[in-house]
Amino acid sequence: MSDTDQTAFLSALEDHLQTVVTDSVTEPLRSVDESLSTVAGLCRSAVQAGGKRLRPRFAYWGWRVGADADASPGPLVGLAAALELLHAAILVHDDVIDSSDVRRGQPSVRAALAADHRTGAGWGDSREFGDNMALLVGDLLWSAAHDTFDDAVAGLPEEVARRTSRVFRTMRLEVLAGQLLELQAQAGRDYQAATAEKILHYKTSAYTVERPAELGLTLAGSTSAATAATLGRYAAAVGRAFQLRDDLADLFGTTKTSGKQTGDDIRAGKPTELLGAAYELADDLDRSLLASIVGDTAADAAAIAEVQTVVLQCGAADRVGRRIADLVDIAHGAVAELAENTDATTVAGLSEILVECTELSFLPTA
Repeated sequence: MSDTDQTAFLSALEDHLQTVVTDSVTEPLRSVDESLSTVAGLCRSAVQAGGKRLRPRFAYWGWRVGADADASPGPLVGLAAALELLHAAILVHDDVIDSSDVRRGQPSVRAALAADHRTGAGWGDSREFGDNMALLVGDLLWSAAHDTFDDAVAGLPEEVARRTSRVFRTMRLEVLAGQLLELQAQAGRDYQAATAEKILHYKTSAYTVERPAELGLTLAGSTSAATAATLGRYAAAVGRAFQLRDDLADLFGTTKTSGKQTGDDIRAGKPTELLGAAYELADDLDRSLLASIVGDTAADAAAIAEVQTVVLQCGAADRVGRRIADLVDIAHGAVAELAENTDATTVAGLSEILVECTELSFLPTA
């Protein structure tokens, strides 16, 4: 297998996604009523408008760790498409939960539908209309994800299909559990490190890296327990580092680096490890300042800048950066172990995506 195989895999994924969204969502909607064309278009854009395809890529490299040299990733394409459809559904729902107007540098589905409502002088509240419609868009994509997954495993050997389905179902429950825990913590203004760590694990690490990599390895078939454990250690470290990096990007990055408006996590009062560290390390005056801004949905750029200053000066950003560095070391160690029985291209792929998920060039320099 060569380095070009991942490119071919991702190209096949994009083609399959286009076919699935067209056949399972957009055309059926239009066949019901042409007035649903706008919704159909938003379903398509939610799946195909940008995105790094991280989950399919981790699934691909997990598969490469366990696959034979002459194996074809064909069966993985359908599973990867299901991952992306599920992710698209979750993002649409997340934007409703977080009242986010921006996604990947563009209006979120809820914001686009609210804008259409205002433009058309629709009856009722535009934002409520946008949220209600977006929930249903998410439901459509959620349903398509599970139909796509079922189709993908239908042709697999029975035992492989059973094990693969178990991983997918576990991932589905974990990401929803993580979201529930986050909402509970927001409501209780619980910024304890243990709370943030548990949310990080289930909402992001397991969902973005650990389960997709396990899904790919499971599809590859028989592999040693030692290899599975080493890949799991790599995936856990990358997943945790990725979320910590995302927390920093939300506060210090731009729409280009985070895909959202700077400071959205602060406005939402999300219980991140970064915020927990800031509360722990800041003095009483700065802690009071944080309390007055965190959770304020109307916080402007100046208020977010104040939070940035506190997080930098108290050492919270530095603490999180050091933790990311430690996790990167763990991941590199796991890759070195995998290199003993894995081809060089796979080792390079695992290393490259690790760098991509943990780069911190957006952070202000001292």
